[in-house]
Amino acid sequence: MQTDPGINVQGKPRVWAWTGASFEPGEAVPATDRGFRYGMSVFESFPVRNGIGIFLNAHLEKLREACQMTGLAAPPGALDECARLLKQSGNGFARIYVTAGDGPVTAACDNCRLLILIEPRDPIPARVYHRGYDLHLHPGIHLPLFAGLKTGNYWSNLIAFREGVAAHCNETLLFSRAGHLISACMANVFIVKDGRVRTPGPGTGARSGVTRAWVQRQVDVEETLFTRAETAGADEIFLTSSWLGIMPAASLAGRPLKDRAVSTRLLEAYRNQVHGKPE
Repeated sequence: MQTDPGINVQGKPRVWAWTGASFEPGEAVPATDRGFRYGMSVFESFPVRNGIGIFLNAHLEKLREACQMTGLAAPPGALDECARLLKQSGNGFARIYVTAGDGPVTAACDNCRLLILIEPRDPIPARVYHRGYDLHLHPGIHLPLFAGLKTGNYWSNLIAFREGVAAHCNETLLFSRAGHLISACMANVFIVKDGRVRTPGPGTGARSGVTRAWVQRQVDVEETLFTRAETAGADEIFLTSSWLGIMPAASLAGRPLKDRAVSTRLLEAYRNQVHGKPE
């Protein structure tokens, strides 16, 4: 395993909260917020380069869809002002959260909070992509909430992620109660076998991510179910997320994965598009 996991946070994250008319610097979500108390929140995350959010419009649309599915009402006008705020941020990694706001458990989520957190991060070094990620297979069962959405309930993902790190791996693959592949802890996963590119569908609990959708527009991808045995027999595996982009896998449970034909081609195309035209 490489010692650099690809995340190097430089300095204190900055937080802005929507006040109803504009974004103002903030420090934290109040302890009375149901997003803090019960994990009732959704988010989208993406890199920011020179004040521009990478694929920002697609992420905002995903966030609107997540709010609609969970009954969270994003504050009027807030999402439309995100691009203006990001112009002040330079480079980093942004997360936009919509929380349920204050109120009893049974109350409607019609007074939500919207916060933007930006971490100053160094870009992932090229050597990390060249080396690739070592992947761990989580032995237990993963039960994702709101299949396909990014919510504030990431505890079980982080437990599995830490188990993978303890096993000297960079990421961990998660499986459902039925024994089917879901995703990695903080990324989606694509499997290549005999030249066919496949990925778990959102119905398994996989996140319906923006980078995942970008891959599906570049190559023919089949959404299907994978058993542990089928996953272990992959010729090539790569992960996708807004932070990683396209990350090839170097090994799976200690078995080297030498085939990178698909991920190498996609990584080059992704870099060209992201660096050439952020939106």
